[in-house]
Amino acid sequence: MPEYLFTYGTLRLNQSHPIAEFLSERAALVGLATLPKAKLYKIDWYPALIETNNEADEVVGDVFRLDEPGALAKIDEYEGIGVGEPPYEYRRAKVKIQTEDAEIESWVYFYNVALPSTAEIIESGDYLNP
Repeated sequence: MPEYLFTYGTLRLNQSHPIAEFLSERAALVGLATLPKAKLYKIDWYPALIETNNEADEVVGDVFRLDEPGALAKIDEYEGIGVGEPPYEYRRAKVKIQTEDAEIESWVYFYNVALPSTAEIIESGDYLNP
């Protein structure tokens, strides 16, 4: 069964980041998708994804099918999972997302620490089109 990754910020398609380039070269783009019950915040030059209980909250992102063994470990390292002392800034979880064609299970990285007081909500839920 294939593994999928929902990206919503610096790892989205056409972003100038080495891990985004890794995904575009070594994973298959499935397309756009939405993640319900979630909000995006701008932390600094990157966003934070937070779970909510509100069905109306929705985040837009790109979904990739991960074909390369070890891809999640490489992305975990980028997201800081297992680096330093816990709690780590991000945690990886499997969620249900909605693509144009179907609901699928996908990995996603949630912000795992308290939001800074300077965090700004991204009202649109779309990092590339705030």
